[in-house]
Amino acid sequence: MKKKIIIGILIAALVAGGSAGGAVYYKKSHQKTVSVVSVDSLAGQYYMDDTNLDGNIVTSATQSVNIDKDMIIKEVYVSKGDSVKKGDQLMSFDMTLVQMELNIAKLKQKQQEQDLNKAINRLSSLKNGGKIEESDGETLDTSGSTSDDTDTSSAMDDSNETASTGGSVKGNYLAAIIQPALAAAVEKTDIESANTEETAVEDSESAAAQTQGTESGSENSSDGNADSSDNSNTDVKVEFEEPDTTGNDTTVTISPEPTNIPDDNADEDFTDEIEIVDAEPDTGTDDLTDGSPMFYQVLDENTEPYTGTGTEDDPYVFLCSSAKGYVVAKGSFLNKMAAFQADGTKEPGREGYWYQLEFHQNDTITNLLDRKESCTGYYLVDGGLLEKMVTDNSEVEFSLDGASHYEEPPADGGGDGDGGGDDGGSASVSRDEAIKIQQTKIDSLKLDIRENKLNIEKLEKKVKKEVIYSKLDGTVAKVGDPVTGASDGNSFMTIKSKEGYYVKGTVSELMLDQVKEGTILNCSSQNGDFEAEVIDVSEYPVSGDNYSGNGNPNVSYYTYIATIPDKTVKVSDEDWLTISLTNNTQSKGIVLDRAFVRSENGASYVYKDDNGVLKKQVLTVGGNVNGGYSVLITGGITRDDKIAFPYGDTVKEGAKTKEVSSSEIYGY
Repeated sequence: MKKKIIIGILIAALVAGGSAGGAVYYKKSHQKTVSVVSVDSLAGQYYMDDTNLDGNIVTSATQSVNIDKDMIIKEVYVSKGDSVKKGDQLMSFDMTLVQMELNIAKLKQKQQEQDLNKAINRLSSLKNGGKIEESDGETLDTSGSTSDDTDTSSAMDDSNETASTGGSVKGNYLAAIIQPALAAAVEKTDIESANTEETAVEDSESAAAQTQGTESGSENSSDGNADSSDNSNTDVKVEFEEPDTTGNDTTVTISPEPTNIPDDNADEDFTDEIEIVDAEPDTGTDDLTDGSPMFYQVLDENTEPYTGTGTEDDPYVFLCSSAKGYVVAKGSFLNKMAAFQADGTKEPGREGYWYQLEFHQNDTITNLLDRKESCTGYYLVDGGLLEKMVTDNSEVEFSLDGASHYEEPPADGGGDGDGGGDDGGSASVSRDEAIKIQQTKIDSLKLDIRENKLNIEKLEKKVKKEVIYSKLDGTVAKVGDPVTGASDGNSFMTIKSKEGYYVKGTVSELMLDQVKEGTILNCSSQNGDFEAEVIDVSEYPVSGDNYSGNGNPNVSYYTYIATIPDKTVKVSDEDWLTISLTNNTQSKGIVLDRAFVRSENGASYVYKDDNGVLKKQVLTVGGNVNGGYSVLITGGITRDDKIAFPYGDTVKEGAKTKEVSSSEIYGY
């Protein structure tokens, strides 16, 4: 009770101090020179029981083994009803798919770091008076290309948006080819004579032939003469079929031979509601989403690419549905992209194909000539990263959340068009605007790198789970099907402990680096104190948690199980415990008043002193603590750094600084 009273007094003091100090912060921030103070003098402590755990005594414990889609079962060593001891092997996995994901993530990180270094160097050049380039008005995407780039590695080249009549004509390819013909036909709905009709269609045919000219390559003469005898047999003819009485829309087909012009009666019934017909429909439609047959929810060996040739410069492009927030790539698809043949050998001269998975807003490509406009995320993958052939039914999920993105250009169009006034060139942005855009790129890249590092850590932990061992002395209560991986519940395998006493509770995600297998807990009950050893922490957060009612509502909680080594300890079932860690690691990280930490677009940052001027420094944070009044900083600054109150007109990068004491900052 005394402790809670002290906590309340401290929190009240924080609130009062924050209110009184706010006015001082504001006053100080309006000085010409920005005041900075050492982080060490501002760093606080935990004032609440953030590092204490709640738990209770239970008479049985359960170990659950879960299987992700990318974990392929290699062997199961136990059966239902078997007795096992702690340390016995339960099952093993083939981690080929997980290793592929890890390799992709590491390559992505390497590219991100290269992009970051380029952006930092460019920012330095701009600040030091370097010439402003037109590219400084472009925003950077996470693959390293700019929003206005037309490099083929992003598969956004205009030449890939149409198909020649000699190839497979599907969906949007067909629309791109006949678009000029449709426009001409709609404009001629009031045709008065057959001669006029014939002229209009011939004009349409000529436009269509020019559209596909970039694809036919050698079929066209070097001077682009459409009347060349070499091209006389490749003219595209458009045939309009009269709609039937069932209400089906008019269809449009492409024929390599000349066709008759529709008569006047057909023209009267012509409607602009034209349905694009797939000339080679895909019979395997189970993995397609309704209303958008070109967008796939599942990719397998029968999935056809939208465009591309499979090279690094021109990857295969597969359109993926955003309906579920992810696309599933079957093992058969991955094997095909890795150039594996049925016998497990590689195609001659092939290590793999490059492919790009694209998500689009509302599963729609708004601009066939520039897919970036509607692309909401993409993966560019070297298929050769799959080190060995996997089972056809195995799966990997590529989520929209983890995809790379094309950034939008500046809303103001990139500047006032005055060339910056000091670069002597034709750039359409000013120096201040270019610096601001470059800094935004840097901040975004740092955030992307941080998120990707977390994903790499997660995958590295998963790779290490190639063999699963029993953590309990007990009995195998459930085992799923080792062939299909199917089970009758959330977990594939369950081990139920022998009778005894265990400690069970939950731990905040902010403490997962402290509470793990082998961690010793100090437990206090009504019968005395004792120690418990953590043997398992759940892989996934729990819902409806009863233990975290007084914890931080903004974080997730995970279940832990601990054994009691001393069998002489007297406890009873459902006894509630007060638990703390043997090695209290509250000192890990820096606790700062949240007033000194700003957040923007998911990134937290401070303004710190850098050789006499302010610099924006992105942070790694462990979450809010002390009831949300403070922030736990786990990276980005040290106690030796000096930071400023991050608000006010004069607080910006490049502003001159002067060091003051914490008492001056707080106005004491």
